[in-house]
Amino acid sequence: MWSIYQLHCMSDDHTNKSRRRFLKTAGAGAIAVGFAGCSGGGGSSGSGSPSESGGGGSSGGTSTDTESGGSTGSTGGGRDRFKLGAVTSLSGDLRFGGGVTKRGYDLWADTVNQNGGIEVGGESYDVEIVYADAQSKPSSGADAASRMISSENVDAVLGPYSSNVTLAVCPIMEQNSMPHITGSAESPQIWQQGFEYSFGTIPTVSIIASETGEALLNLDPNAESVYITGVNEPFSKSTAEAMRTAAENAGVEVLDFQLFPRGADYANVVSQAKSAGPDLHLHGGHIGSHVNLINAAEQFDYSPNGFMMHYGVNTGSYKDGAGAGAAHTFGATVWLPSADRSGGVLFDSPSAYADAAQAAYGSAPDYTQAGSTAAGIVFQEAFKELGSAPPLSQDDKDELISVLEGIEVNTFYGDVRFETEGEYYHNNINTTSLLIQLAEDGSPNIVGPEDQAVGEATYPIPSWSER
Repeated sequence: MWSIYQLHCMSDDHTNKSRRRFLKTAGAGAIAVGFAGCSGGGGSSGSGSPSESGGGGSSGGTSTDTESGGSTGSTGGGRDRFKLGAVTSLSGDLRFGGGVTKRGYDLWADTVNQNGGIEVGGESYDVEIVYADAQSKPSSGADAASRMISSENVDAVLGPYSSNVTLAVCPIMEQNSMPHITGSAESPQIWQQGFEYSFGTIPTVSIIASETGEALLNLDPNAESVYITGVNEPFSKSTAEAMRTAAENAGVEVLDFQLFPRGADYANVVSQAKSAGPDLHLHGGHIGSHVNLINAAEQFDYSPNGFMMHYGVNTGSYKDGAGAGAAHTFGATVWLPSADRSGGVLFDSPSAYADAAQAAYGSAPDYTQAGSTAAGIVFQEAFKELGSAPPLSQDDKDELISVLEGIEVNTFYGDVRFETEGEYYHNNINTTSLLIQLAEDGSPNIVGPEDQAVGEATYPIPSWSER
């Protein structure tokens, strides 16, 4: 089902609405060109890893799947609920991450509906979510988004897992003037495009990796050299580049900077890194690549003073795939159940959200799931401020963008407020980045930055022979 959300936004901006209508009419050609540049391979690094086998199912009947012929929900007028589309990867290399976003969206929808729905004009409306499978491919994600918009009459769209797929979906949102919030994608390329109809709750990785990389490089003893690797796709490349910037700003020698395709031979990657002898190894990728890297490092006894990898260190899939080797890994996050956040709409604290997620899915949530739920909460508050009953007209959807541009929502995930100009246009960059390290039991400890740390890092980390 769909759930309903409430938003608090600014009033109508006729200039912005006119600009949006112009872009929809005159920008189709530019959008098509932009999409052609986004249709490369999927964004997951590594392949065939047991860590990539996740994928959440429907949550208590609150969702339907449009991939095989459409939703059972109404597509006509007079609808008694808000209807949202969700495009994410439910199959293929990115299915684990797609399942994480789905759990986040579903938990929001279920909780809203259990609390009586979204109140607009004295009436309450439930939320329904219909899903389309991006199949871990940008082109499939774009096709799925287009089919969903044309056939489902949705009020808004919740976005995909992975920046590659998101970069392909955003032009479809522009072309159809469809409000869209992603609770996952982090590549700065998304926000640099200046998409009018797309927003994101998770800060760009150029901020996350840079801030947490700086915190790692401040640990004692200070690293004098780093070796940086990454998978050659938008998110992972941006992560590695941000790590390099952090090192250069700290005056740390970058011994090498290597980008490689999915499915790379990690024995070769580790062999070259070991020969360089760095103090730290920094890596940008998705969960599968992290598992392959750490397993190869153990196999070839490659023992720098620390490994930092982003995204997915604090996930069950990484911990299961890397086994005992996962201990002491450094990673980056913007949210943990133990984070010092004040709570707000729906969930009054990070721990309350974590308890709800554990009860619903039997697993602890990571920041991508939390960011996805926060995306729903922001839409919830925006719908409420908009004050229009579903289904939303195109004028309502245009006005919803103005609402989103002015909104500030206090949530269990942190305060969400979208930038309205510059290189982070429509990205929420207000959530604090945290450096974490996995303990031997797999639990994450916040070890940086210094004013956020709740424990001391194990650094240098034990060599493989000492574990």
